[in-house]
Amino acid sequence: MNNSQKKHVFFRRVSTAGQDIITQEAADLPYREKIDQNQILLINEIAISANKKSIQERPDMKKLMSMVKENKIQTIYAFDRSRLFRDFYDSMQFFDLCKKHNVQIIYTSTGNGSLPATDDVFLEGFLYIFSDLEGKNIARRSKEARLRYPARKFGYTKDKETKSFRFDSAKSESVKGFFQELSSFDSLEELYTLTQKYRKQFNKKDEDLISIAFDPFYAGYDLSKGENKLQHVQPYISLDEFKLLQTSKAPYFKTFVERKLQLRQLDIYSPKCGICEKEMAFRINEVSNSACYICSNRVHSRISVSPCHIKSFTEFVLKNVISNLNSEKLLAQSLKSYRSFKAELTQRLKDAESKMNKIMEALILEDVTYSANWKQHPDYVQNLKLKNEYDLYVQKLNENELAFLTNKELIKTIQESLLDSLERNPEMLSGMLIENLWVYEEKLDVDIFFIEYLEGMDQELILEGIEAV
Repeated sequence: MNNSQKKHVFFRRVSTAGQDIITQEAADLPYREKIDQNQILLINEIAISANKKSIQERPDMKKLMSMVKENKIQTIYAFDRSRLFRDFYDSMQFFDLCKKHNVQIIYTSTGNGSLPATDDVFLEGFLYIFSDLEGKNIARRSKEARLRYPARKFGYTKDKETKSFRFDSAKSESVKGFFQELSSFDSLEELYTLTQKYRKQFNKKDEDLISIAFDPFYAGYDLSKGENKLQHVQPYISLDEFKLLQTSKAPYFKTFVERKLQLRQLDIYSPKCGICEKEMAFRINEVSNSACYICSNRVHSRISVSPCHIKSFTEFVLKNVISNLNSEKLLAQSLKSYRSFKAELTQRLKDAESKMNKIMEALILEDVTYSANWKQHPDYVQNLKLKNEYDLYVQKLNENELAFLTNKELIKTIQESLLDSLERNPEMLSGMLIENLWVYEEKLDVDIFFIEYLEGMDQELILEGIEAV
């Protein structure tokens, strides 16, 4: 692609939705006026923090880098280095990418002390380090500011002029009652009752309630660096009361959070109601330390099942599925897939070798930077890794091909492998072999993937008194 077909990209970024890009637009206007409009591409990243988000979380940046790799860009314009990246390693990766594809970078800011873009990898690295440090300092200062002057705080009203926080008259009595009850409960059951009560009053999740209980802001203090009294905050409790709450009730809070987390980790299935065919909701009961899937559709009676029951049932079904595999059908299909997979891997191996040769030639003959140590170039290292992986796969396939074709005992090996997977990771195997799990009032029903490879699975299976078709 010649330069007349390549794009001039004007890249702007603001960290929050409240910021605007007018300054950045004004700075790059003189450059835009000199370029054909058909060659201009505008990319505006709005409310994207380069401190908090990786490249994979920045779709516009991923688009830009993809276009650079495809040699579709001639020049990139940005206000300064910090608009592109804050992270040093991301910055250097981007710098190397642009240099490799002959993409010029121009910074449009004037009078703010930023240096123009250069081709010097050491100087750019040095400047990117400063940008990285500045970004981390901004994030730190922003966090400190939010601790002392949050945008909003439950139970408070904020005076924008004085930046003072005073009780919200509509919520203050409830918040006072919340802290009073927090200081007086003496058991995990009482804590569950308390959170259930204030979850409804405050319209907040349990995690939010625990967060309020651990927030020194409600005592009028910032404890992140010593004991800093917040004169602009009207406290709900004293500092001594807050400290006593943290020490005396901390074990209950910890157990509360851990138990809820353990219960949530039971949500690994996606059962559907056998009557209305809707996916069932996962519910936990902290008081009884239990969980269940439930369908409360009013058109039929309530249907529920415990995750433990589903686990027992699915493992029972999977064992029957594994033991009823049709070896002839499975081997025939596997052989077809095997040959297709081997052909694909062999072609990938050839492509990797070809690409490595091109990279090696380019690095030795063209790239002065890496000519002396071309074997350390990231592209070469990555492709060497891929080449070795494909080579190993093809070698293993060749070693096992004869055994695959002649060994009728292979199905036994497959079954043993599946049973081992059932033992180590039943959830994964369940997702591979079970298409749908239906729940009725008195039975569970499943749709099995690859049913054509099974034999003798049309009969009814019974598990612990509950029918499973």
